[in-house]
Amino acid sequence: MARSLVVLLVPFCLSWQLTGAYTETFIIKQDFKSPDCVDKLVVTTNGMIPGPEIRVQPGEEIIITVKNEMKSQAVNIHWHGMQHTNGTVWQDGASMISSCPIPPMSSWTYHFNANNEPGTFQYHGHIGGVRTGGLGGALIIEGDISEYAAEADGGDIVVVMTDWYHALADELVVDLLQPQFRWPGDGQSILVNGKGNFDCNNNAVYQCNNGTCLEGASKVCGAADRQYYRPSSHKSTCSTCPGYEILGPVTAGKTYLFRFINGGTLMLMNVAIEGHNMTVIEVDGSPTQKYHTSSVDLNSGQRVAVLVTMDQPLGVYTLSVSQRARNAPRFGYALIQYDGSAAGASTVDPTAAVISQPAWNDNKFTFDFQNEIKGLYTGSNAIPAVPSSATVARTFIMLVTQERMNAMASFQAQPSVDSLAVAVGSVGSKPQDFCDSAGNTKPLRWLFGRRTWKYPATPVLSKLYFDIGAEDFTEENLYYAIELGKTYDMVIHNYPACNGVCETHSWHMHGMHFWVLGAGRGEWSGSAAQLAMLNTVDPPMRDTVQTISEGVDNMPFDKTQPQTFGPCGYTVIRFVPKSPGTWMFHCHQLWHIIMGSNAVFYTAAHTIPPPPSNLMLCGEMTVEKVAQKLYGCSNTVNANVASTGSSPFAAAVLILFAHVARAK
Repeated sequence: MARSLVVLLVPFCLSWQLTGAYTETFIIKQDFKSPDCVDKLVVTTNGMIPGPEIRVQPGEEIIITVKNEMKSQAVNIHWHGMQHTNGTVWQDGASMISSCPIPPMSSWTYHFNANNEPGTFQYHGHIGGVRTGGLGGALIIEGDISEYAAEADGGDIVVVMTDWYHALADELVVDLLQPQFRWPGDGQSILVNGKGNFDCNNNAVYQCNNGTCLEGASKVCGAADRQYYRPSSHKSTCSTCPGYEILGPVTAGKTYLFRFINGGTLMLMNVAIEGHNMTVIEVDGSPTQKYHTSSVDLNSGQRVAVLVTMDQPLGVYTLSVSQRARNAPRFGYALIQYDGSAAGASTVDPTAAVISQPAWNDNKFTFDFQNEIKGLYTGSNAIPAVPSSATVARTFIMLVTQERMNAMASFQAQPSVDSLAVAVGSVGSKPQDFCDSAGNTKPLRWLFGRRTWKYPATPVLSKLYFDIGAEDFTEENLYYAIELGKTYDMVIHNYPACNGVCETHSWHMHGMHFWVLGAGRGEWSGSAAQLAMLNTVDPPMRDTVQTISEGVDNMPFDKTQPQTFGPCGYTVIRFVPKSPGTWMFHCHQLWHIIMGSNAVFYTAAHTIPPPPSNLMLCGEMTVEKVAQKLYGCSNTVNANVASTGSSPFAAAVLILFAHVARAK
């Protein structure tokens, strides 16, 4: 069986103190499970969906060995929100960006430190569709993020939410890349802490009557029926349901910190609790001023922590999760049981609860929610002061468009991340002018500044550090040079998709957090009035932010008149790189990642710290190239070379083969 090539070339360059470290082994497998009643092949971590909850102290050392026991699927795990300020960029877990993927039937150990401040984070697969398949979980850095968190005298409750698809993740990924575009659509259900309830006879997707199931006017095979290609030895596709997640028991009068985590693929979610209000005190691991609300929005990759006081009569109350921004009703539920309640949770039907949540197309709620949350700039974990606008070294204007293009093409019209007008183009070269599939010969892509991402054959970080294809590091390939300590602004600008919808996207920055200066409607011009509306006093700090839909039903223009399409809303962020590396910036809607909505911000090669001792090789990372770069970092190796008379390369190869032999 083929193995990944793992080299041990720098055992004397890096030193770790293992005392007191958080250590864990994650066994990644494929298995058949029915988390929402429907039996399907999933990706589990230690047999679980979601995976084990990680709880560590601020700054604590984390050592997690990932054993990939899948037979034909590589894997990586991204530690979403970790800043890697101690030089562990190689541990970020973004496949083909920071590292090679872990091949099937192989293992690799991640070794990094938690952020220095408490907060709510997550981890998830970062290659292909493994996140959709179930690989992910909560990562909690314990402690009070602010004085407000101390009000949670009842403790904390973690709620991981995912949109769940019944089709195989690999199939959905390949669907997206076909010239005859096959859109996966919305997930069939929502899981709350790994549990959902899909009624296999009547649901939001189809309805059955006397054994005939219809999706609109189309006849479909319902989930309760065995698919013809599944052997009769398989259990029913619609199998035993797991029931609803029970949160608690909670104690009347106490306040709890609910940590909401959107670990999903596509879905913007809204969360509300029957009969209870919420107070936001944290977003994406950063403290906020108190924000009182009856429900919260969080998009894929985002986390929101809220205080909830159990101030209702003893009973069982419903936590409701609804899909937003997409016209397909999807709901997930959990039950909150008060200690001493006469009613048992198993007797409560959460679908009967009356809970007010914003409509799917209420983009004003999302817009206001994002803009009205303020960061907390006092206390032991205060957000750093916003750098002055006068210090901004460069403003990136990232126009986000959906276009049809030749499979080998990487750009359309005249790309630009410096001028919105140039990126939009003129009549005949605007994004809407490239929506014809040409007889299903042109794949549908997402673009940044009219450029689309192409994954390299060698991880970006290794290309930079080992000087492999340095000529590829150009803005034409969506690589953007940044300098440590400098200030940068980014205007992320929406544009209607080919169907006229101005989508709500979720944008995640690896390796650093940023200030969210504000979101606006219409077109960014950089006018004095727009600049004055930005919050440079107390904006929230996040690592994942939204560009928000606008218009009735999220269509600001007449879709039958595409020539009228134009920019439709923007979000402005400010960031200061603190950790050297190659940091991915991308839409966190997984389908959009697959379709090209990615970029990389990188610091100079000389700033990159050495790789870990268990470096994996792939692509153009030959042993010779790696050894030539790394040789000389260890006095011990130099001494061995001098005493044996071996050449530097021969010594490196001897170290490599000695390590491989020990690993067998």
